[in-house]
Amino acid sequence: MFFVTLLYTFLLFEPELITLNITPVVRDVIVEDINHDSLKDLVLFISEEDEYNKSLISFYQQYETPRFSNKYSTNTQISEPCSVIFFTKIENKKNFLVIANSESLHIYKLETDGILREQSISYPNTFSYNAKEPVVMRDMSYDLDNDGTDEWFIPTSRGITIFKNRMPISEIEFHVFHEIYSGNNMTLFYQFPVIFPIKNSKDNPKPVAFLGDKELVLAYGENWKETKKIKIERKNPEKWDSTYRLGDINNDNFPDILFTETQGTINLKTTIFLYISEGGFNYSAKPQFEYKIRGAISLPLLKDVNNNNRDDLILFNIPLGLTNFINFFLRGKLSVETKVFLSNENILPAKPDYRTTMLMDAPEGRDQIAYAVDDFSGDGILDIAYGQSRNTIQVNVGLEENILKTKQWTKVNVPAFGVIRTSNINNNKSKDIIIYRPTGENKERVDIILF
Repeated sequence: MFFVTLLYTFLLFEPELITLNITPVVRDVIVEDINHDSLKDLVLFISEEDEYNKSLISFYQQYETPRFSNKYSTNTQISEPCSVIFFTKIENKKNFLVIANSESLHIYKLETDGILREQSISYPNTFSYNAKEPVVMRDMSYDLDNDGTDEWFIPTSRGITIFKNRMPISEIEFHVFHEIYSGNNMTLFYQFPVIFPIKNSKDNPKPVAFLGDKELVLAYGENWKETKKIKIERKNPEKWDSTYRLGDINNDNFPDILFTETQGTINLKTTIFLYISEGGFNYSAKPQFEYKIRGAISLPLLKDVNNNNRDDLILFNIPLGLTNFINFFLRGKLSVETKVFLSNENILPAKPDYRTTMLMDAPEGRDQIAYAVDDFSGDGILDIAYGQSRNTIQVNVGLEENILKTKQWTKVNVPAFGVIRTSNINNNKSKDIIIYRPTGENKERVDIILF
């Protein structure tokens, strides 16, 4: 009876919803304590829709309800050409950000009344010069030698340059996918390498791995001057698209390599390959896991689903069959299939442990389907939040007795198309949701869902 009562209370949970009205267009959002009051604040990265003007707007969290008011706390115009920003820690303080373009890195310090430029560093890199749609890079800065100051990982045409104390100290060279495509207009395409710090390593400084085009590179030792390269061959040379991920399936502190190769346009064939580390950066010549999908677009994620310190594989598949076409054109719906492979005995099973299908309203134009996988209930098990309809975000919680078999937990009535970022805002065990909309009719609205 106690369990039934507890479950009933659990299912009645209603999160706190805060809506901010923003002008003009939010490109990304960061959660940091800007004013040093131990409360997490919001920093919105904004650019005008048809211009190159950009700014950073912050909303300080309040002790009273609502936690955020519609009046912003600071509004700082970005004067430099800008395509990328990333936050970094300097001398144990996290209130620094770097504004970057293809020629230089500009270091700013976040203050209570705005941001102040401290230093500019000229260094050629592969960021674009001045993007209309700038981004926040979340894997550019890590403290790998435990001295309170982050190292930066700046992409170049040859690989990665590691910065320490605002100076380049090591250049790691490896192949990066960097091509020119001819068509109606010539297009330059650059695929950023995957960065994977070995956080649990006992070495100091900690090693870091980079996944480029067909090779994995480990950088280690003093100033990361020593390197080791592992070749990763593609299986299908006539590929149409590919996706690369790094994770840790067997919890040996070495990265495992997941890549997805898709062939065809109408008769799609997608293959998932996984190379699992055998320790000491040794890998088998053949992938230990292979899974084929036909007639679907697949988005793979490597995440620890059941809180056992081992990454699992989640596949979001959009089938391109007759049923989905009928749903799309007649009902305006889209069917998304989720498959979950739980790591077991240092390998993934040949078949998914669980699969489910979510039916959601299909977006129009450049609108994006909103979805996120994180722990929203605070029980250590991953949950799923997604746009169930045009005006509803639904949260399904994972059940401990059948991992990632989900049960509807709560619904929030907000416009559901957009981008979801998750973060811990109110300092409990549950992750919270921020949804913003770079396109569409609700692009001047940001919703914060606190669990």
